[in-house]
Amino acid sequence: MITSLNHIGHFEEMERFSHYVTDIAFSEDIRYQPLYGISGKKKLTERILPHLGGYLDNQPVRVGNQAYEHIQNDIYGQVLVSLLPLYTDHRFIFKERKDSALWIESVLAKIELTIDEKDAGIWEFRNFANIHCYSNLFQWAGCCAAEKMAIAIGNEQLLNKALLLKRKAIDHIESCYDPVRKAYTHAAGSPHLDASSLQLIIMRYLDPSSQRAKDHLEALEKELKTPRGLFYRYKHADDFGKPKATFLICAFWYVEALACVGRLEDAVKEFENLLQYSNHLLLFSEDVDENDGSQWGNFPQAYSHVGLMNAAYRIAMKLEKPIFL
Repeated sequence: MITSLNHIGHFEEMERFSHYVTDIAFSEDIRYQPLYGISGKKKLTERILPHLGGYLDNQPVRVGNQAYEHIQNDIYGQVLVSLLPLYTDHRFIFKERKDSALWIESVLAKIELTIDEKDAGIWEFRNFANIHCYSNLFQWAGCCAAEKMAIAIGNEQLLNKALLLKRKAIDHIESCYDPVRKAYTHAAGSPHLDASSLQLIIMRYLDPSSQRAKDHLEALEKELKTPRGLFYRYKHADDFGKPKATFLICAFWYVEALACVGRLEDAVKEFENLLQYSNHLLLFSEDVDENDGSQWGNFPQAYSHVGLMNAAYRIAMKLEKPIFL
């Protein structure tokens, strides 16, 4: 979210959201929750409203979100990556913060505590846990961010800790590599592919110009892309059975990955194709049905719109000219 706000020049909103994230980061001693209320509320009890019918009578209708109880270990890296601009963007004056070393150390300590731990992953699986590639990717990315922060504030001890944890994250990520399919699976010891691993290319864990990045992208295309240009998160059964709809942000990640590896014409074509899945107000849902292109899931979905903005920005940077939606 902070990245997309920065891309479209909404600096004040970016700064306010950075403060929101920082406040939550300082308020938690042991673990961060995957989500909080807009006011910072922690307990988001999920319950079913049996008297309501959902869209086209799709039930159950729920309020709250049980995911606030889940263990998702990517979040510590997400926090460090999100707040890196405070230390690298000249519009922020990080030297005014006297607690930088303490704060960075506290987040790295959380990564150290959880880096070898199984979790629910980005898709919030409710009944099983794994050493997820995506979780370790963002722990790696968080350590890269902490490394830059430590250099900025001149703290060698923090720098060494960030480098040590980064190497551990790399070991876990590489344990997900399948040399036969030339692709990274969603978790250590798992045969399943997952669109979240597109982030290996987008976050530049994999050099986008490398053959490994191109092979990984092609494997994901082959298994998860639909004829309509949509993308499944994964195709294996989860807590609710096999997925019945595609997940829109994954298609926008795919566009970004295409641009990253140099397939720019494909990226533009796929991006323009995805625009048709908005409604008459140009708003996007969370899911799109592969068969008829109808909108499903949460609506409007912030995740989808963040994906839209980041994909547009990625293409624009490659084209060196703006894209008008």
